[in-house]
Order: sequence, then structure tokens, then C-alpha cells
Amino acid sequence: MTRAVRWHGGQATVETLIAAIVVVFGFLALFRLSHMLTGRILLEHAAMRAARARSVGFNGFMCRKSARVAAIPVCGRRLWPEGDEFDYEMERSRIPIYMATPTPAVARGALDYEGWGRLAIDEGDGRGASVSLANDWFDLTGRAEVEDNCSLYLDDFGL
Repeated sequence: MTRAVRWHGGQATVETLIAAIVVVFGFLALFRLSHMLTGRILLEHAAMRAARARSVGFNGFMCRKSARVAAIPVCGRRLWPEGDEFDYEMERSRIPIYMATPTPAVARGALDYEGWGRLAIDEGDGRGASVSLANDWFDLTGRAEVEDNCSLYLDDFGL
């Protein structure tokens, strides 16, 4: 008497497929989370640059330029000047030119990025600033405050 042998070869394939989907989904979720956390850290740095610029007496336009330059890594591709995206030396040489521009129109002619239009910069009152970036998937916000310690180092000399 012979016994009938049942073939169950598809079960392992289905289990492997389900496990692979779960692992890939988990990896992509962790990748997106790390992208969000990196963006938040960079926006907090940009907010700190804007708060510092305001605390030392720069005007609002200079504070916004300072925050924009600090947020370059999260602002997407370069719109102007056009060319190779990986030309870091050219990009680094344009940043001082951008920072020295007197008006927003001239600044756009020096350097421009895709995400700079989505940046919301509140340079605050000299003690703090916030920078927000609206994205397709999520909105990121960075906030920073600086302490006012000038009274510890400067005398008013009776003024």
C-alpha cells in the first residue's frame, strides 16, 4: 500500500513573502523617521542662526538669509544657479555672495533653492526664533532661544 504524499511547498513561500514585506515596511518607516529627525535638527540649527543674528542686531532680512543658508540641506535641489547638483565648491562660493545681497530680488539672483519658498521664518524679538518647513509628507518646525547676558558684561555708565 502506498500513501499519498501531499505537497505543501507554497506555505514557506507565502511566509517568506509576508516576513519580507514586514521587514521592508519597518526599514522604510525607520528611514522616514530618521529623515524627519534630521530635518528637525537642521531646522533647529537654522532657528538658532536666526535667533543669534537677531540678538546681535541684524535686521529681519539678514536673519532670514542666515536661517535659509543654515537650512540648505533640507531645502531640496538648487534652482539657481543651475547646473550640477554636486558642485559643492561653486555652491560654497555663492553663500557669501548671497549673504551680502542687499535686497530679496538680488538674493534670488545669487542663490535659490526649491524649499526656500516653503520656509516660514519667524526671527522673533531678539531672544528666540522659529523656522518651519512645509513638506509633502509632514511639516517640520525648529525653535531656538538665546539668553540675554549683555547686562553681565556691559555697563550702562549711568546712561
